[in-house]
Amino acid sequence: MLDNLVRDLQVLQKADTLIGKIWMKVLVQRVGLFAFAGLIAVFGLGMANVAGFYALQKQVDAVWAAAIVAAVDFGIAIIVLLIANHAKPGPEIELALDVRKMAVDALQADARELKGVIEAIGQDVRDAKQSIAGFMHHPLDAAAEKLLIPAVLSIIRGLRHGKKEQA
Repeated sequence: MLDNLVRDLQVLQKADTLIGKIWMKVLVQRVGLFAFAGLIAVFGLGMANVAGFYALQKQVDAVWAAAIVAAVDFGIAIIVLLIANHAKPGPEIELALDVRKMAVDALQADARELKGVIEAIGQDVRDAKQSIAGFMHHPLDAAAEKLLIPAVLSIIRGLRHGKKEQA
């Protein structure tokens, strides 16, 4: 029983570790994409702003050219951030969550079984305490109940069994 409890705790620990690793992988992936989006924003902002500014400056005045180029760069960065934000774990997370659920269920069953055993031991201790207390308060009654009655019953059964063999 305790072996099952320890085994189930180990399975739970492994499932939780696996779930943690999966989520850590997702977080690392997100951080990487966020950093990449940041680089795109920085380099894109620098290079595209210069090129776009010069191209738009001929059609609109300098202020509007700079504003249009900056808006396009920020739009690209927002798209990359949205893609990074929607990164989700793969199907392996479902398996890990199922293993974790089974381990928790097994632990609960083991705990209920252990509770029953402990309660049975507690009842045995209470019964022994009552027997000892009864023997201390009424030694002859306790001796008759615990020793004499079973002995008499055993003798009667023996006599009955002897009569059946003779017949």
